[in-house]
Amino acid sequence: MDVNERLEQNQTGNGPSLNPDEKRLYLGTYRERVILAIKTSQVNSEQAKQALADKLTQYPNATLLIDQNHAGAAYIDYLQLAIKSGNQYSLLSNNETSKQTEDSYAIVLADHGAVNLEHIEL
Repeated sequence: MDVNERLEQNQTGNGPSLNPDEKRLYLGTYRERVILAIKTSQVNSEQAKQALADKLTQYPNATLLIDQNHAGAAYIDYLQLAIKSGNQYSLLSNNETSKQTEDSYAIVLADHGAVNLEHIEL
C-alpha cells in the first residue's frame, strides 16, 4: 500500500484503528478514559444510578455513553441524570457494542483524555 492510499483511508475513517476490541468493550472509547462502567446486570440498581450521579458531578466535562440495547428502558433514567448535570451524552444502538460478551457494559462515563482510574466498576 502506498502512502497516498493510506492517507486517503485515514481521512475517510476507513483506516486501521487502534485497539478496536477495547473500544467495542467500552462503548467506543479507551479504558484509560473510563471513569465509571455499569454492566447490563446493574442498570436497574439504585446504587449504580447514585454512583453515576456522583461521578457526573465530579467530572462535569465527561461524556455519558449509553448502549440502548443493553440498558433497556433504564436508559431514560441515565439520560435524565446526564441532562440534569449538564454533561454531554451519546445514545448508541445497533452498533458493534451489542455483540459483546454476556454481561457487557451498558453505561460508560468517559473523559475526553486519559484519567487512568484503577476502579471503574461498581
